[in-house]
Amino acid sequence: MKKELSIRQLFVDSLSFIGKNIPLLTVLTFLSFAGSYLAVKIGIYHNFLFLLLYGLYIYFFYFFFVSLYYEQHPIITKEKFVDSFIKMITIFAFSMFVLICGKIGINILHYLSRYLIGFPDIYSLLRKIYIFILLNPFGKIILYLGVITLLTFSFFIPGFAWVSTISGKDTSIISAYIKTGGNLIKTVAVFVIMFGILPLIISYIGLTSGSVVLGILYALLTVFQIIVFMHLYDFFYND
Repeated sequence: MKKELSIRQLFVDSLSFIGKNIPLLTVLTFLSFAGSYLAVKIGIYHNFLFLLLYGLYIYFFYFFFVSLYYEQHPIITKEKFVDSFIKMITIFAFSMFVLICGKIGINILHYLSRYLIGFPDIYSLLRKIYIFILLNPFGKIILYLGVITLLTFSFFIPGFAWVSTISGKDTSIISAYIKTGGNLIKTVAVFVIMFGILPLIISYIGLTSGSVVLGILYALLTVFQIIVFMHLYDFFYND
């Protein structure tokens, strides 16, 4: 029988974990902040080498975080690092493929819409939806949350298989979908909250805050996202 996920309990457990590990999480938050702040100051997005190094730093950070969470000894081994890196490349490639297919699908629908002019009611409705998403701020938010939902299926859920390369559990991406199947709607809701709504709130706060404050908030969010992700993983894989 499938366990039923409680979103409220998931966040309670995550906050409880934070309360019990404040010193360590403070260090990890600083590492997250330092990496992103230096990346902005250096301007890595204009230099491919720096961008590559930043990507490796981020990957090491996540790998190190998960290894500490599961108290791996040693924290990093060549075998686990290589296995996890290959798994991440696979998941990233799959996610990009899904997003590209989604973009192509939208373009095809946009192209085919011209043939609906003969059906004025349908054409008018679709045109209003398109204009709303394109021009209205709330429409853009809906589109953004839609992308997060798509990423849930193409990246976040397969990401459980990546964690398994470190924790030593089932590394199958297919198994990740099977394990989350009975709680799919709630799983999507968790990721929309964590990677959709909370970043939007922080971005809004950042409109009246300096870059340092914004960087600290995003670093805190990154640590919180990982902790919630790990607790969600434990819920599905502790069976």
